[in-house]
Amino acid sequence: MSRCQAQLQPPSSLFNPPHPRPYSSSSPRVPDPLAGGCCNIRVTHLPSFSTVFYCQRQCPSRRERQLARVLRAAGSLSVPIHTVIRLQTPYPMARGSDSKQALLLNPEFWTPKQLEEWLKRFEDGRYARFIGPLKGRKGAEVVRFHAADWAQLQPQDLATSLRFTLLGMVQVATSDDTLAIVTDFVPLANSPGRVSRQSKPQKTVPVKFPPMVETPSVPLLVGGMLLIILIILCFTVLKGPLEDIGIDSTSLVTYGSIPLVSVVFTYFHIWVALWMTFYPLEYTGCMQLPNTNTGFGWQGIVPHKGEKMARQAVQIMTHQLLQVSEVFARIDPAQVVKELEPILFNTIHTVVEDMALKYSPELWAVLPTKVKEEIVEKVKEESPAHIEALMDEIRNNIEDVFDLEDMVVTNMCKDKQLLVNMFVTCGYSELAFIRNSGAYMGGLFGLMQMGIWFVYSDPIVVFPVIGLLVGTITNWLALKMIFEPVNPKKYCGITFHGLFLRRQNEVAEVYGKMVATDVLNSRNIFEAILKGPYSDRLFELVYDNVQEAVNAATETTQKIINFSIGEEMYVNIKEDVTNHIVEIFPDSLRQIEDYATVAMDLEVTLREKMKLLSSEQFENLLHPIFEEDEWKLVVMGGALGVVIGIVQVFLIEH
Repeated sequence: MSRCQAQLQPPSSLFNPPHPRPYSSSSPRVPDPLAGGCCNIRVTHLPSFSTVFYCQRQCPSRRERQLARVLRAAGSLSVPIHTVIRLQTPYPMARGSDSKQALLLNPEFWTPKQLEEWLKRFEDGRYARFIGPLKGRKGAEVVRFHAADWAQLQPQDLATSLRFTLLGMVQVATSDDTLAIVTDFVPLANSPGRVSRQSKPQKTVPVKFPPMVETPSVPLLVGGMLLIILIILCFTVLKGPLEDIGIDSTSLVTYGSIPLVSVVFTYFHIWVALWMTFYPLEYTGCMQLPNTNTGFGWQGIVPHKGEKMARQAVQIMTHQLLQVSEVFARIDPAQVVKELEPILFNTIHTVVEDMALKYSPELWAVLPTKVKEEIVEKVKEESPAHIEALMDEIRNNIEDVFDLEDMVVTNMCKDKQLLVNMFVTCGYSELAFIRNSGAYMGGLFGLMQMGIWFVYSDPIVVFPVIGLLVGTITNWLALKMIFEPVNPKKYCGITFHGLFLRRQNEVAEVYGKMVATDVLNSRNIFEAILKGPYSDRLFELVYDNVQEAVNAATETTQKIINFSIGEEMYVNIKEDVTNHIVEIFPDSLRQIEDYATVAMDLEVTLREKMKLLSSEQFENLLHPIFEEDEWKLVVMGGALGVVIGIVQVFLIEH
């Protein structure tokens, strides 16, 4: 059986019971295995926002077994029903009523006790507050209450909800054409026409960081093999000649260990310095001074400075890469209307139905379906022009309703891994190169240290002091190599250029994609517009525009309407319509996320503008963000050098 979606029917279905009609391809057909027939399932909302599932009976099966089959089959379809569908059991059933009436929950047959029980249980006690005012009343009495009787119940909106829930249940129960299943209370905002996009935020997955140990390159493998061969020769073939010049095995091990330890130490402490730039994301340790990174522990420089870095990044971005007004100018209001068209009819339908049922339910109940459709169609025809005007107004005033800096800072501070991922992804090649260069620099300084030890055998000077210098200088050089020289310079025929800067085009590709996908995506932008510090301005703007549109739509008939329903009610209706539209505005705005992503084209904008930056501008884009904390890594390198030097002294003397 094909999976299809049930059509959402208006609440007016409650007052005009559905009649059997031929099946259509748009109506899901629920199999009835016992009867060999099938049923049509339709979904509608009562004014109380309860959900009623109608089953047009075109098969002979009856009562609970049929309801159970319908319920089971409906759950297997992709019909727009809510998460939990269950029959409210045990519902109060009237003694003496036939099984059909009991099954269909006709409130007219309820005793005072059964009514009280229903008020207590239905929708988790939604109407329980009316148990006192309605105590001793039979179901039939309550159903036949006059409008004046209902007006005495407070709160009025809940009383109105109860009134039409009972009326709807009576009409459904007394119809020969339908069976009904009433579900638990579900807010209208969660109905199929308004799918919520809220979900549990997913944790950002860390990108790959250059590992401490990686598969060595071919030159490194060759060098390692040659070193091993040399060591073997020194202890075999060359052992005699070396002893002849006063170098025994112990001295050989001592001298040979100096450059080897220097290589391993420098490689290790540079990798640690790089890792500690980004990790851990939160302070790890104890005795941390408030609002600092100081104490017996550590937090990565980038996550610790996340807010400041994010603000600097936005300031640089908005000055050099993009203008918010320019980006939003690419959104075409006419195209927005086209994108909203699939949901426009249902939205208008809902607004018209809600207002009609609230202010004139009796009139709305007797209006022919064609007249209702004409009313909705008329509103639908006039809506696009008002939507275009509203979007144009938002677009022209985007800087008044959207705070880019707040959005970026909020998202990056909320998810520190995102900020780390940006730096690591853009600079992965540089990080790996600096890690590897530690081995080469360590080997070079190790040979120098070995030469000094050969002529000056004071272990305190040669190891801790030289270790301090090596650790400090190598870390300083490693950090300088990323961004300096800013412009290419030649020394002895060799071109030197900052490692990060020479990859400007490649970095622009990665940076543009990451920022547009993870930070400045349309969903984040719309959420910031709707919930950011300027959101009040947005809703004021929306309210003013909707109010103006409502006034314009009713201007020609204002006098007639005032005469027929009264000026006060007329004003209330206009106010309600405006509030209703403003309420559903956020969901409508989220419907155009995909179009906005394509229209704003932020990835291409960021990429192309980054490629056009000069070397100085490109260096200024990222370097200043963590430049002020580089000294910490340099000092850490020197401290590790002293520690390793002390360990070397201990090993040599013992």
